[in-house]
Amino acid sequence: MKQLFKDENAKKNPMGEDTKYSRAIRVPQYEPSKEKPKLEAVYDLQKYSKLMAKIKKSNVSEDEKKFLQFAASRHIVFNYSKIADYYAHASAEMQELMEESALVILDMDDAIANGYVALSEKMKQLIEEEKERDKNAREAKDILKKQRELMEKKSKSEKSPSEKKQKREEFEKVAEAVEGEEDE
Repeated sequence: MKQLFKDENAKKNPMGEDTKYSRAIRVPQYEPSKEKPKLEAVYDLQKYSKLMAKIKKSNVSEDEKKFLQFAASRHIVFNYSKIADYYAHASAEMQELMEESALVILDMDDAIANGYVALSEKMKQLIEEEKERDKNAREAKDILKKQRELMEKKSKSEKSPSEKKQKREEFEKVAEAVEGEEDE
């Protein structure tokens, strides 16, 4: 597949392969608007409202309706640029509540404290563990390669062809077992 964008900052993934995505983080500089948007302008309820009407007309149980109504809230569309504008003009209490709801994230420490960054920290840990496994696998392959070279040198000096074959077969079994573990 042809790469559309070439990024000088592209990194290697945990497997050491080039990635097509940049890991460069560019934080946008926000300039608030001069006017506070109307609250109705920061969200779109079209899909949510249609679902709610359908749920209310349905013949499912009240518990099921309640569940479906909670689920329907996922279809509320937020306009985050307008939310940021609204935030800039909101009261301190409203700003604090918007931050707790992750409608705006101003401070990484707050994001961590509110639990919004925990997943990314876990992903970092998993990537580091994968890098360590890859490093160990590469080291094991290097050791096997050196052992093969030594076996070949040693087998050239041995006199019995059956001895050579037996030692070679033993080594290959061990090598296959190690390489099989790497593939898992």
